Amino acid sequence: MKKTLIASILFIGIGLTHAQKNSEFGTSTKKGKNIEIDGVGHKQSFSSDGGNATVSGVNNVITINGFAAKLEVSGSGNTVYVDKVTRVVLEGTTNKVFYRESPTKTGKPNISTTGVGNSVQKK
Repeated sequence: MKKTLIASILFIGIGLTHAQKNSEFGTSTKKGKNIEIDGVGHKQSFSSDGGNATVSGVNNVITINGFAAKLEVSGSGNTVYVDKVTRVVLEGTTNKVFYRESPTKTGKPNISTTGVGNSVQKK
């Protein structure tokens, strides 16, 4: 009986530790055409074919292969690489977006920036 109780407590403790670890880093999902990243320290790549992408949190490094109609980045120290983007919205501090091209007439995405040290650069 004691062994069963100890084993149960051990498994519950491991499960809670795992749940806390996952929630500490946040989530990243792709729903249909839309990409959502929220949390700390994600280093991931996604494919996009015209949806929207939202990156929020701290120190995420995200690569988006393909076309994102709208890219929103908020938080601090995030870096996003995107092949093609129409609109970029930056909020927070020291977020960086690097893009290859934009389908706008000027060849540059429409940019809205709030915060300090944010940048959007063609690569």
